[in-house]
Amino acid sequence: MAKAKKRSSKKPVRAKKVAKRAPAKIAKKKAAPKQAVASGMEALAKKIVRMSQGPSFGAAEIRELYHPDATSTEGNGQSVAGYAGLEAKMKGWEQMTASMVSKPRNVWTGKSTICIEWDSTVTMRDGRTVQLQETAVHEIKNGKIQSERYYYNPAALAPPQQSLPGV
Repeated sequence: MAKAKKRSSKKPVRAKKVAKRAPAKIAKKKAAPKQAVASGMEALAKKIVRMSQGPSFGAAEIRELYHPDATSTEGNGQSVAGYAGLEAKMKGWEQMTASMVSKPRNVWTGKSTICIEWDSTVTMRDGRTVQLQETAVHEIKNGKIQSERYYYNPAALAPPQQSLPGV
């Protein structure tokens, strides 16, 4: 009978060890989807950077990155919505600038947000070259930009002030 008691006392010990291992396995399974979501956001952030640095940013790029009803707000407060609004904004930018070279200084990704700090050298059509530091905040829904806000000093892009003769 003594042997039977020893056997029965070992079974609960083994059961406790199994119980201790099970929560660890469950915790690992829960962590994996968070990494997958982060990886998707990081991949989208890299895509935004790559496409923004490309030779052109037109209708095809807009449709690839944005939702059809996306909104975009510039540092001067002007907003546009939808593909047509985004395309008009890009045409306006192309009419104002001759070229732009941009480098991302920092890129952060969250659950549904991508934030990019840009350092840019912009050559204006009037011949000026200006340094532009801006921060872009992109809100993501189903893998595409739903809304975005740009933060920068609009005066950096404004034409120089002309003084009145004799003043």
